[in-house]
Amino acid sequence: MAKVTTELLIAQADIYGIEVETETLPDGLLGKANAEIKTITMNTSIEHISRLYKCVLAEEIGHILYPPRPGHVRYHSTGFVNLHFNQRGNTKIIVAQDERKALDWATSILIPDVEFDRIMEAGNYTIWEITERFDVERWLVDHKIGRYRRKEMDQGRKVKWRDIIKRSI
Repeated sequence: MAKVTTELLIAQADIYGIEVETETLPDGLLGKANAEIKTITMNTSIEHISRLYKCVLAEEIGHILYPPRPGHVRYHSTGFVNLHFNQRGNTKIIVAQDERKALDWATSILIPDVEFDRIMEAGNYTIWEITERFDVERWLVDHKIGRYRRKEMDQGRKVKWRDIIKRSI
């Protein structure tokens, strides 16, 4: 299985007319997307952390392709999910829906469905084995598993984590 590289993602962004630049961003801010002008800014602090850079870049491309609605921040930062998904009310729902669109795009590119479905059906992989196999960050694998479980539930099958993920020893 060929893994998606940062270079391939940058070429894909170029096809979509998205400019990718790198600059020093505030602490904890890993990347940000401006859908209006189709520009992604990646933090120089992760420039040489290839796996993280690739995963954040894929999500930021997702934010350009599926722009957030008004009221949603347009950046990816350390602890972003914990900070924004613990809000209450409509903002939480909007943020979750907009984030999900970008994450769905990123995971569909970095963790192809056919290969991932085979792994889930086998049910004998740990989270860390999956991250290594696809060369992605854990948060993308967690999202992909959640998406897989929702897909299975839509087909009337209840899937538990313990049935599809082997515990790490």
